[in-house]
Amino acid sequence: MLIRSLAAAVAATAVALLVVATSLGGASAAPALRGTVGPGFTIKLAKNGKAVKSLKAGTYRLTVNDRSAAHNFVLEREGGTERQITSLSFVGTKTVTVKLARGVWKFYCEPHASVMQGRVAVGGIALSSRATTTTDDKCGHGEAEPGDDRGGHGEPEPGDDHGGR
Repeated sequence: MLIRSLAAAVAATAVALLVVATSLGGASAAPALRGTVGPGFTIKLAKNGKAVKSLKAGTYRLTVNDRSAAHNFVLEREGGTERQITSLSFVGTKTVTVKLARGVWKFYCEPHASVMQGRVAVGGIALSSRATTTTDDKCGHGEAEPGDDRGGHGEPEPGDDHGGR
């Protein structure tokens, strides 16, 4: 009788530990970020469908949809570590886990960094005014989207959606 009671107690404890471990695992999942690059000269980083300008420091699950073999997606802490998420020849979707420390992070297409880039402030850092400037282009839109230089002089770039308008 004692052995049977002891076995039941051990089984109940094991089940309880399994339930706690499973529930903790789901709660600690990394928040999701979504990056896109191409097919034109566009690059974006979003969380919950909205362009990100700031994030809390921490670990994120980044899924990049690379839609052109002419572009890549690079994530870099300004003045620090650079991580190439997709390569120039890659077309498709890639998911990685990234740890974003406090600072300003850039995401860009390496061969086209002058026109395909964006910045995100992590951990309460403020973005410099050059990263958050607004311009008025010839299309009449005042707000530039991340990575959009408006064709450099107001003319549309290939694949430019003028801020989704």
